Amino acid sequence: MFGLFKPKRAPEGPVCIELDVEIAKSAHEVYPLIDWADDRNAKRATGHMVAPLGTDGRRWRMVMETMPDLAFDYEVTEGQPGRVYAFTCSIQPKVGRLVSSSERYTLEPLGEDRCLLTLLTEAEFDAGLRQSEWLCEVQMMTAATQSASQKFRIQAEAGAAAAKALDNHTVI
Repeated sequence: MFGLFKPKRAPEGPVCIELDVEIAKSAHEVYPLIDWADDRNAKRATGHMVAPLGTDGRRWRMVMETMPDLAFDYEVTEGQPGRVYAFTCSIQPKVGRLVSSSERYTLEPLGEDRCLLTLLTEAEFDAGLRQSEWLCEVQMMTAATQSASQKFRIQAEAGAAAAKALDNHTVI
């Protein structure tokens, strides 16, 4: 009875969010939008600074125009042109309760001019969160994953200007 009113604790371990979006472009046209090393990278094309960290081509830093005090550091963990691109991310300085995250983009051809983009995001949050705090973090990460997958679709189909216009009118 004494534990009845105790706050519930969040589950341990990473949260996995998986979303699919069909894109009216080939997988080989979409892949450069994800690849940090490609000049056509979606973030670079919409005005954010993307630069290599070191010379191995696996580590990258992004600084967004709208958040110049934050550095998003990426390490590429998998890359198969036109098929799969994956990376881990850490944000400096730490933001909120997010400890680490990873993203894995899988592209499946659906003909010559279409593909299915599957985005798997794994996020780890601070230990010891109450269930309600954890649920709020999961909701924000889910919204960010949905937004990212839709922005890739818009940018692939309509170009960087359309994605930038969406960024300027979206609040998350």
